[in-house]
Amino acid sequence: MTEQPATPASPPGSVRLITAACILALLGILFSLAHLVWPTPLLFALFMIVGQGSFGSALLLYAVAIFRDLRRKKVL
Repeated sequence: MTEQPATPASPPGSVRLITAACILALLGILFSLAHLVWPTPLLFALFMIVGQGSFGSALLLYAVAIFRDLRRKKVL
């Protein structure tokens, strides 16, 4: 028989938030690279709307995940 580790695992909600933040950040990087490789007005507009929006959303989700983990561990 194997024993379970003594440290608690991350809650599933935090893992989902961080996964969503990573996906949004990768989407923003994709639009950034597309605009860098093919600098057209349409890609610039998409980068300004979708790319920066996804970067901002990713940052917000990551901050929420950190805040929730700190609250769960009673640091805050």
